[in-house]
Amino acid sequence: MLRIGKTTISIPIGSCAISWFVFAVLATTITTAPIQALQTVVPSSSSLLLPSLNANLINVGAEGGDSGGAVTCEVSSVKNLRPIVPGSTLYRSATLDDLTEEDAERLLNGSAFGGETAATTTGRKKPLSLVIDLRNADEVTKGKKARTAASQAFYDDSTGVEFLAVPVLGNVDAFWEEAIASMDAKERWVATLQTAVVGGALDRAAARHLERGGLPLLYSIMMKTGGRPLATALDACLEASRSSNNNGGTVIFHCQKGKDRTGVLAMLLQTCLNSSSSSSSSDEEIVDAYALSGELLGELPNQSNTSDGDSSSSTSTIDWSYFRGSPAYAMEDTLEWTRQQYGSVEGYMDSISFGEAKRAQLRKFCQNSN
Repeated sequence: MLRIGKTTISIPIGSCAISWFVFAVLATTITTAPIQALQTVVPSSSSLLLPSLNANLINVGAEGGDSGGAVTCEVSSVKNLRPIVPGSTLYRSATLDDLTEEDAERLLNGSAFGGETAATTTGRKKPLSLVIDLRNADEVTKGKKARTAASQAFYDDSTGVEFLAVPVLGNVDAFWEEAIASMDAKERWVATLQTAVVGGALDRAAARHLERGGLPLLYSIMMKTGGRPLATALDACLEASRSSNNNGGTVIFHCQKGKDRTGVLAMLLQTCLNSSSSSSSSDEEIVDAYALSGELLGELPNQSNTSDGDSSSSTSTIDWSYFRGSPAYAMEDTLEWTRQQYGSVEGYMDSISFGEAKRAQLRKFCQNSN
């Protein structure tokens, strides 16, 4: 008897055993159970941190670039905190589990968002009103255990701030089913056959496949299987931006490092806000903003090429060092893949029910909030 996921296959004894098994595999739709050994969460220990960079004092050009007039987020205990576009009330960041008392207060009263220049054109500051956490439940639980006292108070006692959990990678089964489906057909079937005699062969092949595909493959699978939570996050940003025009406040969306799940959501939001500009200039802004995360985190991409693609490798866990940093090519490839699959980034958002009407409203409200 051979069990693959939820499917049990009987292999008869005799000279035709292997031939029968090949036929059974090809004729059967195999549902792969969750690959328990593969974590979908990038552990923080995989970071390659460069202490010489100050990742917490961020200057983003207010005139459409990373230089010139600066919007400064002077929050030393939150990494990668910055507006998705200059002047926006939509901010991206890494985890908020390491806050100091001073920084928590600055987030709550709005002074963190542009320092003393946080006042809008109407003369009102925009204090924090919504935090969208894109992490999975196990990551949140782990973060809670290590929170500073100030972060614990921030989450427990803040009034006027809504905390919304939107786990983009929450559907673990769907993630790994898509990862296996994206493998080369020959590689997938060989690994499936090997499972008959070598336990976990398909798990190992999937791990090596994801390592080889790196960040672009991670993002494409994320977008395919996380469409519903991404749409929920977009809707929340829209409603918060609508409220911002009526004395509402600032939104922060984040994951653990603020570069992968946060980077994909930021790409979608930037596309909404930049739709009036040319595709090439919009892409450049999106790629530059994405690539800035690695610099601000002090995290370099893995330059090695040690994953030789051997699915018989002894480990079925993923080497997350292949997903370090935020190299420009990762977002460039993701934009290209999205257009190949959906015609455009807007086409992808149409497919997850965040259509042009919603995108137009988001543009309007974000422009009016400046």
